[in-house]
Amino acid sequence: MSIETKTIYTAITFAPVQGFIEKSRKLRDLYGSSFILSYLANALCDTARTHLPTSDPPYSGYPVISPALIDVTQGTPNLILIAGHLPLDLAKTEFDKAWSAIAKLCRSAIEQRLKGFDYRYWKREWSLWESHAWEFFHATGDTPETARRNLFEKKRSRNWTGINWSGESSTLSGADTIAYPGMNEISNPKQRNIREIDDKIKQFYQQLSQCWGESIIDEREQLSVPELIKRLVTVDAIAQALPNIETPGSFQRLNRWKDQTPEDVDRAEAKRWTGWFLGDGDRVSDYLRTLTELEQHNFSAAMRTWGTSLKDQLPSTRIRDGRIIYAGGDDFLGVLYRNEPDPALTAWESLQWLYTFPTIWNSHGYPITASIGFVWAAPNVPQRDVLQHCREAEKSAKQNGRDRIALRILFNSGTHLEWVCPWWLLEPLLTGYRDRNGIQGKQANWTHFYNDVAILESRHAFQGEQTEVAFSLLAVYFPQDVVEKLRLSHNPSNPDGFNLWITNLAKVGFHLCNS
Repeated sequence: MSIETKTIYTAITFAPVQGFIEKSRKLRDLYGSSFILSYLANALCDTARTHLPTSDPPYSGYPVISPALIDVTQGTPNLILIAGHLPLDLAKTEFDKAWSAIAKLCRSAIEQRLKGFDYRYWKREWSLWESHAWEFFHATGDTPETARRNLFEKKRSRNWTGINWSGESSTLSGADTIAYPGMNEISNPKQRNIREIDDKIKQFYQQLSQCWGESIIDEREQLSVPELIKRLVTVDAIAQALPNIETPGSFQRLNRWKDQTPEDVDRAEAKRWTGWFLGDGDRVSDYLRTLTELEQHNFSAAMRTWGTSLKDQLPSTRIRDGRIIYAGGDDFLGVLYRNEPDPALTAWESLQWLYTFPTIWNSHGYPITASIGFVWAAPNVPQRDVLQHCREAEKSAKQNGRDRIALRILFNSGTHLEWVCPWWLLEPLLTGYRDRNGIQGKQANWTHFYNDVAILESRHAFQGEQTEVAFSLLAVYFPQDVVEKLRLSHNPSNPDGFNLWITNLAKVGFHLCNS
């Protein structure tokens, strides 16, 4: 008599993800980060497909429940759920091979293109980064949910080995040493000639810039090994040497320097604001618990297909240089910008696209909502700060009820304004605004509403256990049906929260809708 065996499920992920993406100055860094993350996740999926039986489960002979197999690598989520037991040693070995292949390809490209340097001393540092760049997490369970839960428990106890280093830190993150051929040449700090080392570093990055172009590596930059890898994988000649990848195509200049020169600041492009959006589906884990394995697989396929089409949903006639950085499953990150010689992108134009997003999101066909953090960023804010504000804005949208967008304005000083709005209210409220002259739409003057709120706020009219002043003011500037819907939907037990919502609407609307 045969004994029926239970299917064992395997869940795998790796880290860091957010930290890896954060260390970004150029748009290339963001794309390189997301490409590498997707490539490594895809290598794990390929390993499962190669080493596990294909007869069960019944989805296209593919043992990976999530992410579903589609014809692209970019956007592969970094949490892998497998129907079957994929041993830890095998998974980790194949993951390390994939990362090592990327690192060796980039190092080899440098050594072959820049012949005039002695590369004996930097090989040890590259080898350390090949071995210690990632934390790897692996867990099993007798159900998909148990495997996921066991994986998250393992992530609570980190097992990461850091890399010690000496010398100057990179100009991008400041967290790791500068990559150049002479690194590790002298281990005794007392023997270091700082000026000589600095000259060698400058010479190396000047030649890197000349070799691949200033748009890829600026000679003023001094990058660490992983930062250099992220930049070089966006070069077609390097990326195309890796199997099963999609190259990014051309990049327009979108650099966010923390140390801009006076020449940079004088350029028109350096004075342009940009719109960044980060979001994901609401309570997706809860929704997945209601689905069978096959339904989870189909859900993953639908979301990945949606992610690949998101780049085509940007309003190309108005925001020609917008770009989706990452769309993996229900997670996505994008930027809206426009370069010279085109007119600068306005916040008003960005809002027109955001109004259409609920329709774009619902095209995947599943009954889940999305929350987004949108940041309208001043030109001199470093890119990693912009990304941090994107995450904080997305968190605000979640904490204020989900199915919402948090609009945040980020100034050069680092200060910000924020207003959170349900998707159903966003367009009718902002487009329905009429100023005191009865003008509606793009030409409406939001200063009228902004000044009234400022005066009332200075007189403490919004304090106390009432909201009638706020609703009366809304009735002056916004359509009556919208105000009534808002009155019915707001929480009467939290008048302070609603009054603050009105004052934030005036401030954010003044900056976004007047531009």
